[in-house]
Amino acid sequence: MNKQIGSSVTKKYWNEVDVLQLRTTHADEAFKKLFNHFWAPLFQSSFNLLRNDDDAQDAVQEVFISLWNRRCDIDIQTSLEAYLFTSVRYKSLTKLTKRLEEQERNVPLEKLIENSFQKFVDPLILKDLEAEIELQIEKLPERMQAVIQLKAKDALSVAEIAERLNISEDTVKNHLAAARKKLRIQLSDMAYVSLLILLGTGS
Repeated sequence: MNKQIGSSVTKKYWNEVDVLQLRTTHADEAFKKLFNHFWAPLFQSSFNLLRNDDDAQDAVQEVFISLWNRRCDIDIQTSLEAYLFTSVRYKSLTKLTKRLEEQERNVPLEKLIENSFQKFVDPLILKDLEAEIELQIEKLPERMQAVIQLKAKDALSVAEIAERLNISEDTVKNHLAAARKKLRIQLSDMAYVSLLILLGTGS
């Protein structure tokens, strides 16, 4: 193995230069060193959020697979270390949100996601996500738009929305389900996670 590459890949702190090592003929060896160096701390970071071994392993593996598949054109503006930890946190939050989608209302889980999201996501990014959500909501049909605005922004319950708009609770639920389906396609993953946090309030 090339000694220079080996020392670069195994150093404690990684920077943008190391991404270049993943684009050379030594990519396999560089990636293996990278994986071995960061696997344990990344797994622990994910497990702290997910509290599930399998889900945490999946989150870390998916981030590494994505890095490998995109190694030739990925543009990392921070250190590689920061990129990996941020990616794993986002992936873990997404998995938490899927639990929220698949389960009945779960207040402790909702609060965990909300607190984790606010803790790990930069405030400027949150503003961008809010703007993205607002833009896509404005493209929804008028009644659907009204329902989701009352749920996400005003935190009204289904019953309160039904009373406010003079429609049945089933109609409110149908509008919310249809809106979520449309927005899932239009929004980025992180914007959709943010939306689900907003929709998690009220019942």
